Amino acid sequence: MKPDATSAQPPLLEIRDLRTWFPVRRGVFSARAGWIKAVDGVSLALAPRETLGLVGESGCGKTTLARTVADLERAQGGAIRFKNEDLLHADAARRRALRRSIQMVFQDPYASLNPRMTVLDLVTEGLVEHGLLRGGRGDEAERLLGEVGLGPDAMLRYPFEFSGGQRQRICLARAMSVRPELLLCDEAVSALDVSVQAQALNLLMDLREKHALSLVFISHDLSVIKHVSDRVVVMYLGRVVEEGPVEAIMECPLHPYTQALISAVLIPGRKRGPRQILPGEIPSSASPPPGCHFHPRCPKAMARCRTEAPAERAVSGCRVRCHLYSGESHKQNIQ
Repeated sequence: MKPDATSAQPPLLEIRDLRTWFPVRRGVFSARAGWIKAVDGVSLALAPRETLGLVGESGCGKTTLARTVADLERAQGGAIRFKNEDLLHADAARRRALRRSIQMVFQDPYASLNPRMTVLDLVTEGLVEHGLLRGGRGDEAERLLGEVGLGPDAMLRYPFEFSGGQRQRICLARAMSVRPELLLCDEAVSALDVSVQAQALNLLMDLREKHALSLVFISHDLSVIKHVSDRVVVMYLGRVVEEGPVEAIMECPLHPYTQALISAVLIPGRKRGPRQILPGEIPSSASPPPGCHFHPRCPKAMARCRTEAPAERAVSGCRVRCHLYSGESHKQNIQ
């Protein structure tokens, strides 16, 4: 969605109408039969040192959005500006330089580490590739591992010799080695035990403060999102349906989809309200429903929802795409 016009400083990352589609090919000659619209017109902004929580069901486009920002997927349209430079249309050399400042931490730490490389090679590979190595590889590896709570004895070991939490620390050390300004965390703690999750989150927050990082934190766990985020963006079927400060989204969600997500969160010390169960499954992004993509599952759907895509509206400090907050519908909804 649109960046906050009242922000005192320009955004570090600004995305406008981003579309990342994948072709569907069929037949003997693999002719294109359609598109999978994984990210379909997303706009948002991220300020320096801000943490943005990105939530939604599996298949809503969260990971594809992060991979597009990290230049691991190519967009079909829209714009990505990083530090006020056009990331999508920059030449190869400039894109490589900008990409160094954007690092990604993946969900499965074991799958994202080369099992044939030692930890020494893993955490210093980026330094060598980008010409940032100033001393010996051993000294740099020891410093990086120390930042994530691992000792120098880990340097000559291989990924299979570590636990899941330790592997994720190695992934963080590798990501931090090239001194990024933006860290994209794709379900970075979901594969870990609950006790290890807390340790990994605390480490991530410490690194954020120490290195003045901006974070995009993708998670299904809204209690984690509430703990780490300044703002929350809710995605459904490739589109942003709601965005706002984390307190406002968690305490008073506007969109029916966000309300259903929040109703599933158990908050210690608070009585749990009625659970909202959404009917059916998330539709295919290859053939999304017309109008509002959410209308087949929405308990408050109206006739116009089936034919007309809702426009973005500012409501109570948040931005929401829902016909409930337009004209007479809005007046009836707030009564």
